[in-house]
Amino acid sequence: MHARASAPGKLVVLGEYAVLAGAPALVFAVDRVCTATLAASGEADCRLESGLAEWDERRFALGEPSGVALVDLIVAQAPGVATPPWVARVDSRAFFDGALKLGLGSSAAAVCAFGAAWCRYTAQAGPDGRPELARLIAWHRALQGGKGSGLDVAASYTGGAIRYQWVPPGGACVSSVPVPKRVRFAGVFSGRSATTAGFIGRFDRWRVDAPRAAALQLRDLTDLAESGCAALAQGAVAEFLEVVDAYGGRLASLGRAIGVDIVTAEHVAIAAAARRLGVHYKVSGAGGGDLGIALSEDPDALRALRAAVTAMGYRFLDLALEQEGLCIVEPARD
Repeated sequence: MHARASAPGKLVVLGEYAVLAGAPALVFAVDRVCTATLAASGEADCRLESGLAEWDERRFALGEPSGVALVDLIVAQAPGVATPPWVARVDSRAFFDGALKLGLGSSAAAVCAFGAAWCRYTAQAGPDGRPELARLIAWHRALQGGKGSGLDVAASYTGGAIRYQWVPPGGACVSSVPVPKRVRFAGVFSGRSATTAGFIGRFDRWRVDAPRAAALQLRDLTDLAESGCAALAQGAVAEFLEVVDAYGGRLASLGRAIGVDIVTAEHVAIAAAARRLGVHYKVSGAGGGDLGIALSEDPDALRALRAAVTAMGYRFLDLALEQEGLCIVEPARD
């Protein structure tokens, strides 16, 4: 009895924060992959090997927690049929720079990969061999204290470029978006990790405390997200890239309104370097650090940006669109 699954990471292109109010988001699945495997241990205890910033191995009795929150949440909420002691391995080292989280959706990819492997191993998989997207989003939201739209889980689940909307109580609405081959992109790591949940908490409180200001900001962000998704779907690349720039500017304004640095000084400096080279750049995700996304139709301009940001002390990430989403690599049973 064994199971193996893999899921890619993500970059948010458009829709940050506004997606929490029902706006569409544009998300790219990227070629950084988390893998998870499960098998019978053949021993008296269970064993979990996890690779995040570094490898960690834990042993524990069947039915006892491992001490890894993501694993324990999924096992508790999807106990499945009785199983013998098991050994699991979760590898998401591709989402880290040493001890620092890059902001590529490591927890979402790990929920998808381990959740799918666990459901397959315990005979709870859906018709296509995977858990339902809604189930994975619910697990990830629980892991984040009930916060988040689920866009990162959807990108890991679906692969490719997606238009995503969170519409309670119906849940996620996901559709694929074609990306012209001439659209090139990369990530730039600001050098410090961010805590998404804290920024979302500030955003939620601001919406309650300043409803009129929030409505105006969210209307502008929603209009930009909708027009950017439409432009890319229609192949209007120049218009799409202009929207990326505008959305980045609105994120800076939103940060000032809610009292947090969504666009940090590092991202301001990177964006200035990108502008000088004709590259479009914005924060990707909740901000406060982590990643920015650089886009251009000119591969030479992206190469020049790589040299510039590397000289500035930042890490340039060569990324490609990952068309394959959550994948069951091996069958559950021999």
